[in-house]
Amino acid sequence: MNIPTILVATPLLFAAACAVSGSTETTVHPLVAELDDLRVQQQVFRQQNTAPIEFDFPEDGRVTVREISLDGWPGAEYLRCRFHYQNRTTRPIVKAWVSLDVLDARHQVVSSQSVNCIVPVPIPLARGSYYSDELRTPTYGAHLEPGWSWRIRCIATPETEDEPLDPPVAPRTPRQSAPMQIKNRGQNDL
Repeated sequence: MNIPTILVATPLLFAAACAVSGSTETTVHPLVAELDDLRVQQQVFRQQNTAPIEFDFPEDGRVTVREISLDGWPGAEYLRCRFHYQNRTTRPIVKAWVSLDVLDARHQVVSSQSVNCIVPVPIPLARGSYYSDELRTPTYGAHLEPGWSWRIRCIATPETEDEPLDPPVAPRTPRQSAPMQIKNRGQNDL
């Protein structure tokens, strides 16, 4: 066989081997199908939950969900919620507890994550002030059931006035002690 015949015969033999080797169907890995199902669920979730979504709590303030999404991978799905809390009460708020709950079709809590919205310096959140954060709550498969849902909860702790002491503490006056004299440290022979 000469070189040109080998160059022509090799691709033909390869094509024949591919044709004889079996069917041309490709098998889909089961995890690829699960990932495709998750992508469909994510798209449906995005269509049903468009942000911003406001939750008003008359005694505690307002939580505005800026972004909510179904994230993760098959077997480890979670809700990711970016939100901000706004003090809309009449009093300054020391901290606000915000929770993201995943509910099954019977409206039972499957999973919950929460965060304390608290300023790192000792000042309360004044009326109109904002605090932003993110919560991630696992779904534990609840998103696979028709009728599952999610919710936001908020409980705020208002600033309280200091309680006066009974009996009141008398103001302290600084006391000055007499100066100390150190005698004869061996520096002089007196």
